[in-house]
Amino acid sequence: MGIYFNEVTHEYASYSKKTYKAIHNITLKIEKDHEFVALVGHTGSGKSTLAKHMNALLFPTSGSLDIFGNHITQKRDKKISYNSIRKNVGLVFQFPEYQLFEETVERDIMFGPLNFKIPEEEARLLAKNALKLVGLDESYLKRNPFNLSGGEKKRVSIAGILAINPEILVLDEPTSGLDPEGKNILMNLFKEIHEKTNKTIIIITHDMDLVYQYFNRVIILKDSELSYDGTPDKLFKSDILMDNHLDYPNTIKTMKYLNKELNKNFNIYQKTAADVIKEIKRVMSNE
Repeated sequence: MGIYFNEVTHEYASYSKKTYKAIHNITLKIEKDHEFVALVGHTGSGKSTLAKHMNALLFPTSGSLDIFGNHITQKRDKKISYNSIRKNVGLVFQFPEYQLFEETVERDIMFGPLNFKIPEEEARLLAKNALKLVGLDESYLKRNPFNLSGGEKKRVSIAGILAINPEILVLDEPTSGLDPEGKNILMNLFKEIHEKTNKTIIIITHDMDLVYQYFNRVIILKDSELSYDGTPDKLFKSDILMDNHLDYPNTIKTMKYLNKELNKNFNIYQKTAADVIKEIKRVMSNE
């Protein structure tokens, strides 16, 4: 089981009484295990709308979804427990302030478990464990979440979702506003959670460096439609990237530049700065 989109379209009403198609005719499958997925596309391409369908925060205008065996259509079905869906598919919003509102970090993280009728002592233990998963120690539990740094707020908002133990974790631009080191720390954290728990993690991002370095599947939306669904390697070795008006990772751009300026034959497909240096040394040592 997982999330299956079947020709899903979602339209928003506008002030002009016309409708705007945020996503159109989307068909794709996301399994509940093993997947580490980047969801990519320009602003307005429909990424956040697609993500909100994954846990039934939005309902399709047409088409249908199956979310862990629950058949979702335009109309609400009283037989379906939407709370259960939202427990299975945890969504972390782009701005952590949307999910932080309690007086302490502990109460914020406990909110989800308590909302799902988990006893308070068990919820308290879940909060401690979730905080540990995101790399923060217990000293944060009694702190006011609004006095934390931006990166710490992001971690606490993620811990709040992890505490309900979702099968699939969806994160909307979790690395936005962070410096390169902060981005890598957070991405390594997500990768570690993915490897430890085997949960599918879906991350909305604009950062092609992160896409190339970390993910094993990329979904691209263009003009509200599914444009690409495959591996990063295939994406960056084809013309698909340019067709979608997306840029190459900095490592590939650097190697292309060096080949041109130095008249070398470096392998341009390097994922990290360390890989770039290793490739340069390899070629130079053979001359």
